[in-house]
Formats: sequence, structure tokens, C-alpha cells
Amino acid sequence: MAGRKIVVALGGNAILSPDPSAAAQLAAVKATAKQLVKLVQQGNDLIITHGNGPQVGNLLLQFAQGSSPSNPPMPLDVADAMTTGTTATS
Repeated sequence: MAGRKIVVALGGNAILSPDPSAAAQLAAVKATAKQLVKLVQQGNDLIITHGNGPQVGNLLLQFAQGSSPSNPPMPLDVADAMTTGTTATS
């Protein structure tokens, strides 16, 4: 039997925990990756996506707290680009 194609949404709310730190998000990704390896070992093809919602939201909040007329916050599209895949590369 051929393997299946499986789409996994990993990121955004899927990696949040009561601890909002980047270290906690990375730990959640590592724990999930161990389970995903089992699917690959069974011959399945994985497509992994990243939702990015909470990460870009946190960055926008940080921009809002630290912005000034001489250092305005970045727009949403820039913040989104800045946070895309951050947990995958940490």
C-alpha cells in the first residue's frame, strides 16, 4: 500500500502553551516532530505548514509598545515576513 499525503498545520496556535516563550514553542515543535517522524517512517509524505498567527501578533504588540515617531512600527506584511518560520529555524 502506498503512503498517504498528510498535511500538518504546525505553528500558530498549535505550538502555544501556557509558557509564551520562544523556548517553549521550540520544545512543542520538537515534541511534535518526533511524532511526525513516525508518519514518514510509515511511508507517508508530509506537507507541513506554519500558521504564524500568534507569533506575528506578539511581534505587532512589541512594535506597539516600543514605537515612536522616529521609530514607527512595521506594517503587518513586514511583521508576517519577519516571523514566518521562526520556530522552524530556532
